[in-house]
Amino acid sequence: MENQYTPVLKKEFDTILPRKHSKRSNFLRRLKLRLRSTFLYFIVRLLRNGTEPLPNLYTMKKILLVSVNQRLGNSILITPAVSALTNALPNVQFTFVGGRHAKSILNGYAIKQIHTLQRIDTVLPQRLWNLIKLLRKEKYDAAIHLSTATNSLGAYITYASGTRHRIGCQRNDGNILFTSVFTHPHSRHKVDQIVECMHQIGIPASDERKIILNPEELLWAENFLRQHIGNLSKKPIGIFTGGRQKKGKAWNLQSFGIIANSLRERNIPIVIFIGPEEIKKEKCIQSAIGPALYIKNNTIREVAALISKCKVILTPDSGPMHLSIAAGTKTVALFSKPNFDRWGPKESHGKVIFDKNKTNTHDIVNALLEYYTHFESF
Repeated sequence: MENQYTPVLKKEFDTILPRKHSKRSNFLRRLKLRLRSTFLYFIVRLLRNGTEPLPNLYTMKKILLVSVNQRLGNSILITPAVSALTNALPNVQFTFVGGRHAKSILNGYAIKQIHTLQRIDTVLPQRLWNLIKLLRKEKYDAAIHLSTATNSLGAYITYASGTRHRIGCQRNDGNILFTSVFTHPHSRHKVDQIVECMHQIGIPASDERKIILNPEELLWAENFLRQHIGNLSKKPIGIFTGGRQKKGKAWNLQSFGIIANSLRERNIPIVIFIGPEEIKKEKCIQSAIGPALYIKNNTIREVAALISKCKVILTPDSGPMHLSIAAGTKTVALFSKPNFDRWGPKESHGKVIFDKNKTNTHDIVNALLEYYTHFESF
């Protein structure tokens, strides 16, 4: 492993890390949402509003759960609801319809079947129609839309499932997609919102985000780290450098380099996780951060298992932040926008560093060292 690395100048970052999303894609996204809203506005005035009392879920045998989202973080955020439902209703046969990450995130939960939708499926009617036919054939006792986004694809799939009891979040302009509704939660944090929704439909809930890893996955991760790091008398600190640039969540690599240097000075092993969106920037990342164990091209569950064997994780506000919390590892989350009280780790699961300028490496290092020295090693 090299002992030296070449700093990367800011102007090089500006060249290597261009904005991925164009103004055109943003315009099309806004147009799609506006068309959906307009469509629903007129449909509401033609069909009967859903005002039935919430059904008793404890008497049911087959329930469909729906939350279609292609973002890793949003897929992880529904795990408290899935956990609450499967724990409260152990005799119910559950089916889940979700985005591309659903199978990876929900593997280990008591769900009989998981159907996944890709982004392209929204423009390929045949694939979507085949799924709808399959769902209608199952004749579920109830379908629950787990998201509060009532104008989403998942809400329409809940409606199209043809289930007698369709449960979802209340809209101000009507609830024709659902037969019964719960009110929009008042809590600020997204996890608290999900727990609040579960309580409204009669399901006790208190869990955090959670991914269930089996013993084989955990053993693989431990052996992998022993093989590449050696003696694990000191557990590593894991670092994710990625974040959605479009949303202004990405932090500069120079700061990560300073943090990594500070950890190396204390002989703390470092694991750098490179996600699919960072692969093209790999050389740039390695140049800025220097010697470390670099992880790439692994599955979500493999990454989660490796995270679980780290002492603490450092990550910007991103999908890996939610994955780290779900894996049960203390998480230092970097926020440059004041929405950390909605998305960030709760106090028992980690700490938030809020810095608009994305340069406060001193507080970040202190937070990492605080967690590192206060918890036992292997």
